[in-house]
Amino acid sequence: MSDSPVAIVTGGAQGIGAAICKELLKNGYRICVADIQELKAEEFAREQQKLYGEGNVIAIRCNVSKESDYSKLFEQTLKYFMRVDVLVNNAGILLEHDPRKCIEVNLLGPLFGCHAALKYMGKSNGGNGGLVINTASLSGFVPAAVMPAYTASKHGVVGLTRSFGLPFHYHKDAIIFAALCPFFVETNILKSANQTLDPTLDFSKRDDLMSPEFVARGILKILEDKINGSTLAVYPDEYRYEELEEKFKILIP
Repeated sequence: MSDSPVAIVTGGAQGIGAAICKELLKNGYRICVADIQELKAEEFAREQQKLYGEGNVIAIRCNVSKESDYSKLFEQTLKYFMRVDVLVNNAGILLEHDPRKCIEVNLLGPLFGCHAALKYMGKSNGGNGGLVINTASLSGFVPAAVMPAYTASKHGVVGLTRSFGLPFHYHKDAIIFAALCPFFVETNILKSANQTLDPTLDFSKRDDLMSPEFVARGILKILEDKINGSTLAVYPDEYRYEELEEKFKILIP
């Protein structure tokens, strides 16, 4: 796999992130598992090394709310693998009682990641281009009464994906930007939602929850289709691109 493409996945040690790492490894990628939970990331990386080889999976601590951590993440990954082809800005939290942290992780994190991708992957800076995938949510399209901070952060992720996905950036740096926008997913974040939102709610008991593995396969569709600025919604029964309404496209400069 020495010539295989390399992907960085933030929040890669568990949940959707871990499923994305596994899916990419199965499809020939080498992986950097980036996570603020360093020990968990290292443990997950060791498990995958047993399956795919020690030289094909590494773990690096990354606090996505710190822009400087992204620089270290790219520099260490490039030093080890000599290339980065894909960045998956996946790390996310659901903390309505701490909206500042929610915005810092869910929105500023992907924004910092996109800036880092342009710096380290962009052709204008000597890179080879590539693809950035931001994990948003269906909450990036619709309102949610019990989680306004989370919803605002995911609306922001959809907005920055579409903004970075305009021709201006691609013509300069040859990087494609896309967003993965899943419906309810069976993860630890969802299981704790009734504690952080409304004690009477228990989203984990819904009968239409998707598995992280099903969501992760949406990454492969994005990698295959390579539609710049696209937002791929993941529903329990399908993957579907949700496009900006035509009446709003006239506003794009």
